[in-house]
Amino acid sequence: MHLAAETRSFERATKTMKATLGFGLSAKTIERLVGQIGEELSHYHAHATSAQEVIVPDVAVVSCDGGRIRTRATDQGPGVHDPAWRETKNASFEKMKSPVPQADDPCPPLPDTFRQVGHVAKIAEKAAFSVDCAAQQRPRYQGPQRVLRTCLSSMARSREFGDQMQREARRRRFHEAARRVFISDGLAWNWSIWKAHFSTFTPILDFIHAVQYLYAAAEAWENTDAARWSRYLILTEAVWQGRVADVVTDLQHELTARGLKLDDDLPENSPDRPLADAARYLNNNRHRMDYPRYRREGLPITSSPMESLIKQVNHRVKGTEMFWNSPAGAEAILQLRAAHLCEDGRLDDYLKIRPGCEYTRRPPLATAA
Repeated sequence: MHLAAETRSFERATKTMKATLGFGLSAKTIERLVGQIGEELSHYHAHATSAQEVIVPDVAVVSCDGGRIRTRATDQGPGVHDPAWRETKNASFEKMKSPVPQADDPCPPLPDTFRQVGHVAKIAEKAAFSVDCAAQQRPRYQGPQRVLRTCLSSMARSREFGDQMQREARRRRFHEAARRVFISDGLAWNWSIWKAHFSTFTPILDFIHAVQYLYAAAEAWENTDAARWSRYLILTEAVWQGRVADVVTDLQHELTARGLKLDDDLPENSPDRPLADAARYLNNNRHRMDYPRYRREGLPITSSPMESLIKQVNHRVKGTEMFWNSPAGAEAILQLRAAHLCEDGRLDDYLKIRPGCEYTRRPPLATAA
């Protein structure tokens, strides 16, 4: 099961088994077992309620975000039928340790990480401005350090996935932590889960997503690369220091000067669209952007680990000519991949207690029921 969760295909899992062990199972057998155990894992986690953590986390951090997976219709014969892109739901639960809260902001100036034009352009997924960036020795914010992470991945709808996240957080005793964080980007379904299940957690908007909007806004605001970079630094440092309202006001004034309003429905190709998008994004999330307070309290301010988790999930489920049977096959591989990526050994733990005879093929859960 670990090979099936880590290698890029069932065929590769078969080859790896034979190369390392001298024997193995067929790809079809591995695929059947993945479908079966993936279904069992989903059922097991839906009914397991006992706490897993012995010690309540110092800092409990919950994140969630969507991914993409390609699916196909089942029972349609050879080939790919009705191919479609489907959204996956992914969540990270990090137990962290952090210094005690401080009276002063440990990192008031914008760090060099967000002052390097090449790095920032990569974050924003845009071309880099033609400017020179002289590195300086500015302080770097050292957020809390991860102790242990578990994760979930599923094809479930957001309401059902929110229930899954709630159960996992309670098993990890996250609701008992003194410092509790829910960090995400601005997607509405993420914050609907926060409101329904994690409203006692400090809501934090991922700072990196704010950087993406600010870089695009600076590009649309000015006419030269030097002026754009200067504008980006002004806007981003203001947000870093918690002056979000000032940035929203500045963006609104620029829109007004161009004869536009914040609620104008601008076309996608409008050169002013990034200004309006940034103003709306910051205004809608301003109550989740008190970054100086988060730093004083020793909390994370980016969801980079969540982005990394999605890439790790995608390594197994997303690729050229990779389609999953919808919904059972896709759900099974996501369940298995997530269990494999959990740092608490839950896949091994489940396989050890999995009932049944090793010499007899087990019926699916639906048939057994």
